Amino acid sequence: MKYFAATLLFAAGAFVATAQPTFAADSMQSSMTMPKCASSDSIVGVNMTTKMYMTQAQMKMKMAGMSQSQMHATMTKNNIKMMCKSKADAMGAKMMKPPM
Repeated sequence: MKYFAATLLFAAGAFVATAQPTFAADSMQSSMTMPKCASSDSIVGVNMTTKMYMTQAQMKMKMAGMSQSQMHATMTKNNIKMMCKSKADAMGAKMMKPPM
């Protein structure tokens, strides 16, 4: 149960990480900064504790229905950092597998 809760919270935080920069700027401007990545490099949300990241599609599913304050709280609690996928891969982070 603890793993499931952590995964859910990570997923919620990751959604904000991979959202379009304009969405992120509007919704999380004061608390989160979006990295500037190459056009071929996507933005992912990395759980810095578990070194797992989520794609934009995974995050959208997990964050559906959350308010901006809930998203921010989730990201803060779970140590989620937004970064380019290439940087996440370079630091050894692995993509979270979709639920079956």
